[in-house]
Amino acid sequence: MKLTSGDSSVDVRLEKGAASLGGRAVPFAARRTGAALAAIEAGGETARVRAVREGDRVFVWCDEKTWEFRIEPAAGAPRTRARPSAAESGGLLSPMPGRIRRVFAAVGDAVSRGQVLMVLEAMKMEHAIRSPRDGRLVRLAYAEGDLVDAGVALAEIE
Repeated sequence: MKLTSGDSSVDVRLEKGAASLGGRAVPFAARRTGAALAAIEAGGETARVRAVREGDRVFVWCDEKTWEFRIEPAAGAPRTRARPSAAESGGLLSPMPGRIRRVFAAVGDAVSRGQVLMVLEAMKMEHAIRSPRDGRLVRLAYAEGDLVDAGVALAEIE
């Protein structure tokens, strides 16, 4: 696959215990907590890592820095369908780890497409979590002040 961030891009191939970055082999060991990636060990150093994929975008948090990458299939590679987005699955996923600062809707409320349901504070920024469509809020998984991981369902709309 090809990862693109800004004006830079690199061909990446993952193999057991190593990554090929632009043809250069980089040995690494992934450390997991359950199914989630928690850290990567490379060159004798360990860095805490969080990564979340949303369609062709990948958000990576490492040592208090954040990167957004775009994935392009490598030449000749078959295309695979990404997992459904929050809008397609009827839920709203947290784009990154953070704290719920404000909740503007309650279970049972009718909501409109684009309506702000809650505000997530992450990386010293506030992110408005908006309804992907018209519907009714049937589940609100977190309250103001709660910490959330990246990729968790925050709410569900029917």
